[in-house]
Amino acid sequence: MIEDELIKIWQSSSNQERVKFEKSKLMIELQSSLDRLHRRWKYLERVNIISALLTIPPFILAVFWAPFISMKIASALVIVWAIYVGLRILPIKKVKSGDLESNYLQYLEKTKAYLIAQKKLLETSLDWATLTIYPIYLLFWVGVWERPMARFIGVMSFLVLIGLGVFSYYSNKKKVKNEILPSIQKIDELIKTLKD
Repeated sequence: MIEDELIKIWQSSSNQERVKFEKSKLMIELQSSLDRLHRRWKYLERVNIISALLTIPPFILAVFWAPFISMKIASALVIVWAIYVGLRILPIKKVKSGDLESNYLQYLEKTKAYLIAQKKLLETSLDWATLTIYPIYLLFWVGVWERPMARFIGVMSFLVLIGLGVFSYYSNKKKVKNEILPSIQKIDELIKTLKD
């Protein structure tokens, strides 16, 4: 009954009112997906910073107490790497749009730039985060390689590290494909609709 009345109202409304309705529907859908993306990105920022903070103290101790020079050097490099990776995603906040932009079109354009920056960072994380730790990790185990138990632990943990890198790569690829690109497309649609 109510659906029939809504259909009649929809059919009797002018094209201009329908376009306004479509615009507001697109705005609501977009805002919902953007809120979800912003929450996830904030979570990712926190995880990165907490991971860096948890990684640094044990390796500071290793710099002073590790038995081999290669372990000391690798530990210092891990500290630098953890700081770099922990801080790598923070500059994207500069691109993020504020809630109080001068108009909705500028808000959409800034949000699109923010999403493109996220996309670029996730797509290149294999280069700047994952692949950079492998040589450091190998350097860490060079000093104890002739000991069978240490070799076993080093190989097993290196395989785990590779597994985490592969998981991270495909997870980031999935986020870009399923979340960020559709949001960018919705923003493009809405920008086009607003400009018409």
